[in-house]
Amino acid sequence: MADLCLLNEDGAVVQRWAIGDQPAAVGRDETADITIHDDTLSRRHFMIWREGDTFLIKDLNSQNGTCVDGQHVKGATLRHDVCIAAGHTLFMFSEHDFPIRPAGVLPAALATPPAGGGTRTLANPAKPAA
Repeated sequence: MADLCLLNEDGAVVQRWAIGDQPAAVGRDETADITIHDDTLSRRHFMIWREGDTFLIKDLNSQNGTCVDGQHVKGATLRHDVCIAAGHTLFMFSEHDFPIRPAGVLPAALATPPAGGGTRTLANPAKPAA
């Protein structure tokens, strides 16, 4: 699985879309799979899709182009934590091999008490630097 994250001016994630087995077109038009309100984006600006274990990006002949890690591209292979710039919009592409769970939902192995009672220690807290 992978995510496309919309970043604000400070680099904080403000929205996230899961990218799975279906291609996702990004643009300003309502017909795009991911619609972004940025007049400098083309109606359908770029597309991300999966081929095997690899995610690819292709500029869809946009007027202002697509940059991946600062390089103008027509097409590229995406890596974990790569930045994508299109128009005035900045995205981060993120890959992960683990299932995403809603906040507060624990895996079954952690949700049940340990055999024989007692408590389960998940990690030792780090000591603050002096």
